[in-house]
Amino acid sequence: MIKVLLPKEIGFCKGVQSAVDKALSIKEKAYCLGHIVHNLHVIKQLKNNGLVVVEDISQVPDGATLIVRAHGASPEIFDAAKQREITIVDATCPSVKAIQKKAKKYSEMGYQVILVGDKNHPEIIGINGWANNSAIVTDGKSPIIVSAEKVLIMFQTTFDARFYKKSLQNICLECVKTLEIFNTICYTTLVRQNYAQILSKQSDLAVIVGDKNSSNTKRLFEIASENCKAVFVDDVEQDFDLTNYRNICFVSGASTPKELIKGVLKRMIENAKDTVSVETVTSNEQVAITSEVQTEAVQTSTNEALMAQAVANMPEGHRYKNGQKVKCRVVLISDDGVYVSIPSSKKEGFIPNEELCLDGDYQAAKKALKQDDILDCAVISVDKGITLSKKVIDERYKDDELVAGIKEGNEFACTMTRVGKECLTGKLGSYTVIVHASQIKIGYVKNLDAYVGKTLRLVVSGADKVDDNKRVIFASQKAILIAEKKAKEDEFWNNIEVDEIVEGKVLRFASFGAFIDVRGFDCLAHTSDLSWDRVAGPQEVLEIGQTYEFVVLALDREKNRVSLGYKQLQPQPWQIAEEKFHAGAVVTGKVARIMPFGAFIELDKHIDGLLHVSNVSWEWLDDINKALKIGDEIEVEVLEFDGEHKRITLSRKSLLQRPETQPAQTEETTDEE
Repeated sequence: MIKVLLPKEIGFCKGVQSAVDKALSIKEKAYCLGHIVHNLHVIKQLKNNGLVVVEDISQVPDGATLIVRAHGASPEIFDAAKQREITIVDATCPSVKAIQKKAKKYSEMGYQVILVGDKNHPEIIGINGWANNSAIVTDGKSPIIVSAEKVLIMFQTTFDARFYKKSLQNICLECVKTLEIFNTICYTTLVRQNYAQILSKQSDLAVIVGDKNSSNTKRLFEIASENCKAVFVDDVEQDFDLTNYRNICFVSGASTPKELIKGVLKRMIENAKDTVSVETVTSNEQVAITSEVQTEAVQTSTNEALMAQAVANMPEGHRYKNGQKVKCRVVLISDDGVYVSIPSSKKEGFIPNEELCLDGDYQAAKKALKQDDILDCAVISVDKGITLSKKVIDERYKDDELVAGIKEGNEFACTMTRVGKECLTGKLGSYTVIVHASQIKIGYVKNLDAYVGKTLRLVVSGADKVDDNKRVIFASQKAILIAEKKAKEDEFWNNIEVDEIVEGKVLRFASFGAFIDVRGFDCLAHTSDLSWDRVAGPQEVLEIGQTYEFVVLALDREKNRVSLGYKQLQPQPWQIAEEKFHAGAVVTGKVARIMPFGAFIELDKHIDGLLHVSNVSWEWLDDINKALKIGDEIEVEVLEFDGEHKRITLSRKSLLQRPETQPAQTEETTDEE
């Protein structure tokens, strides 16, 4: 009988899956800088979908679509694309994106960035670009000397984890005052390298399914080759003789599609001359028997030694990180705290008294515990053993208590931490809060990145938008803003009346008037209602930012319009004129225009009086132009002021001495005005 060990974790990693999905979602012709993944089957599929592989952005036409593959790219690529209006579809693996951000941040802070990996690998080239191409790249095998005050060390995501410590030992630092080390080897890489290491020790033959050009797949081949014979398989039709092998393990890279792995396994079983037992090995120490193949399956017990060795060989810093959540079992309750075991790793941990509970009453907390209780804790230190905190998890998830009220429509606050696909996300306890771009505010949100780090006021969006199984809450801030706006409008409309005098602040001008803020509501004061005089625009009367009194002229709630008047609260020119130009007053005016029947005299701005031809002189005038011309300043007496009809009758001759020699005449005068 041939026994085959098959890891449960096969197929694309999340980063590769996301990149391939994005590429397949583009239906028109698109370009990619290099192959999106190193796998011939995927490359062929994408090519049939219209993807064109280029080596340089200069080969991409202006205005085309360019996919940045999972390996990422340097900022120069993004800048060049923007200048040429090339649409970027960024399929960079999230793990690589995180390394790029750190490289940029720390290089700007004056750190010497050191990258451990293959200097010719596109991932390393791209990351170095974010460090302004100033990073030192080392393969980790040869010693290097670095002299800098501040140093940051990071790793290629597919770096061989077995040489993690050795690579650090090969970096000799001089004059370093600040050292930051981030183990950026991808978790999927670690798991699959450990599968290759442990399963190959249990096998006569290791079948490495994947492309020889894939960096992470080649690494698996190298690891497995140290323990048994290893073969590369990259095609379902590939044949190999199993006659001399009783124990075979399958290992695959992160860029190998699951369908290829299953296809190779199925063909191997069909061609086998012996019964084949397939055991699916999981990373939590379980071995399951698959029944997908038509062979005699022999059930085996859990291969504890196999996975225990994998866990033991995994460096402590790789297995646990500060802040990581783990389940642990109470072993011993002591005066200093609680000793626990971590079933997933067969390791022990310790919870100090001060990390047991939020309220600080650790004595009561310990009384409530008993041996074998299962607790959720967070790793707070891996130095000198694993130190855990139950308090951190309780603090992290205490907001779960709010979910019941949120389902009922209660408002809650959440800080947005990242940008998703047309949405923002944040955390509320154990729940992920998702706010779609259309639900952020009233109106269109162009730049979602501007909201990262901001706290939004939210309510659950629509019915049944809390998924307790997936721990997701769909929420809206827009709903709150709309409700508040309506309440504010109702308050405004219910407390305003025509002819009411209100205070308003000038917001902005238009050619037809001024927009005024009255109690938070935009109202309009038309130019014709700003001044009794003729004005060219509102800026001649009002000043932006200043507050004035206005009278409400009209209300239209259906159209949401309020008309205001300013001139109505100002004295009319003719009201003022009555005080200055009463009957009997002697004033000086300027001849504004001359008519056959008399002249109009400008007494004040927009105030004219009529000097009839008969009141110009004691002498008879057949033509008034003989006595007056436009622009003359003359002194006149007001004979009559008619405010109702806005008329002023003037006389000049009343101020002139009447000739004594001239006999009195009776003249008929006609008002030809």
